[in-house]
Amino acid sequence: MTQKFNFQTMPRKELRAYVLSHRDDEDALRIYMDRLKNESGIIRHQGGITTNDLAKLDQLLQNSINQTPDGR
Repeated sequence: MTQKFNFQTMPRKELRAYVLSHRDDEDALRIYMDRLKNESGIIRHQGGITTNDLAKLDQLLQNSINQTPDGR
């Protein structure tokens, strides 16, 4: 017999633990992600890489290549 949980009323910390231990439960994950999206006080980072970021990365890679003795 499987136990049904009420994810809507479950505290966020408990829901997180449940989601981590039941990674195949898509309903629990969906509710957890919705709750994170709508909860205040959660720090969100904007994704994406700008062309300036790519230029900096390219320069770092070139510098790294140039610093190796045989260029490899």
